[in-house]
Amino acid sequence: MKNTILLIFVFLFIYTNAYSQKKDSLYSLTAYAGVGYVYNVTSFDYEYASLNRGGLNANLRIMWKPDFLLRGGIEFGYTGVYTIDEGSVQTSYGTTSIKTTSYAYPLMIVFSMSIMDNWEANYGTGIAFSVVKNEAFGSDAFSSNGSSTSMVSTAYYWPVMKNSRLGVELRATWLPKYDDYLISLAASFAYKFFEY
Repeated sequence: MKNTILLIFVFLFIYTNAYSQKKDSLYSLTAYAGVGYVYNVTSFDYEYASLNRGGLNANLRIMWKPDFLLRGGIEFGYTGVYTIDEGSVQTSYGTTSIKTTSYAYPLMIVFSMSIMDNWEANYGTGIAFSVVKNEAFGSDAFSSNGSSTSMVSTAYYWPVMKNSRLGVELRATWLPKYDDYLISLAASFAYKFFEY
């Protein structure tokens, strides 16, 4: 009988303590989607008049946010590197127009921390699949390869709904395969889609 009363007492004690406290969410998964303008600040050995250093930058990032300062996640994106569109170029095979397009698909592990409320700093490192497409003499040449990449960024967000925020992100990216340095400014949307 004493054991039964003791067991009931322990059960009621645990039950009342478990449900009397407010449940706090310590962990969450947040998706970030960004799109903006990227500019290549690299100095080229040969700069054609038609060299276009600007392009499109887009990324999708999933971040795991625990209840401490450092957070981690993975990011996949697209970034333009440069384009060249030259007409009437003299070569040893004759005159032709040349169009070159260079872009990359970075895949990175990203670490983030909050500097202040709604202000974040990010660092990412991983691999970038760089693509160069050339058009000359009526035919296309296409090459791709993988190499390391890294980026640093800072972003500021304004809450717009319960689990979503809208902000801007300024980032610097390095593509060491061709030693390209890129600066981008993007609009970013963050949505916390899971918490536990």
